[in-house]
Amino acid sequence: MSEAAYPIAAGRSEALTGYRRVAAQLRQDILDGSAAPGAWLRMAAIALRCGVSVQPVREALQQLQGEGLVEIFPNRGARVRGLDRVRLLHIYEMREALESFMSRRFAEEASLSDLTRLEALKAEHDEAIAAGDLPGVSLANRAFHALINGHGGNGDVVELTARYSDLTVMLARRVGRGAAYFARVQGEHHALMDAFRRRDASAAADIGAAHVRGTRVEVLNLIERKLP
Repeated sequence: MSEAAYPIAAGRSEALTGYRRVAAQLRQDILDGSAAPGAWLRMAAIALRCGVSVQPVREALQQLQGEGLVEIFPNRGARVRGLDRVRLLHIYEMREALESFMSRRFAEEASLSDLTRLEALKAEHDEAIAAGDLPGVSLANRAFHALINGHGGNGDVVELTARYSDLTVMLARRVGRGAAYFARVQGEHHALMDAFRRRDASAAADIGAAHVRGTRVEVLNLIERKLP
């Protein structure tokens, strides 16, 4: 394990602000191997490189500790823990439970206006896939699930699903995704919309769970070869 302070790679700005931008940059560096397991993360150096105060860095490190990517030692600092198969499995298990529950709730409670908005996001996702616009696919996919998971205003669910969604997006950039993944996700979005329109809460919950489970299987298979 390296005892040297970890220098953040420059030029990886995300369209985020404050601690989320810092967390996104650190998360990406951990997943792509720039920050090796055991490397120390020095708050002052991170703040200087990211152009923020120490407080957002502290909050970012706390978030990454919650994701299992870093360890924080009182009076010593934070150290990269890395990401292993067991931690990923636990993350996807939590996502499956949360997103299945929120899909059920959305089917039961969504207004016609909610359904119209979700249908528009599904169409954006379809168009981005057809155009091969991968950033557009990612943004539309995130917005589609944010509308479902944010229904009812449960802030804890929103925070947790957003946190694990951020991690999944970064991991996808590391291991890559093929055409079969996009076809599966697109089909499951259509199936979810159909269940929502029919107010079939049980079917929506099952599809929501299967949606996360399918990604889990694909990612866990890929990391066997591609993660350090």
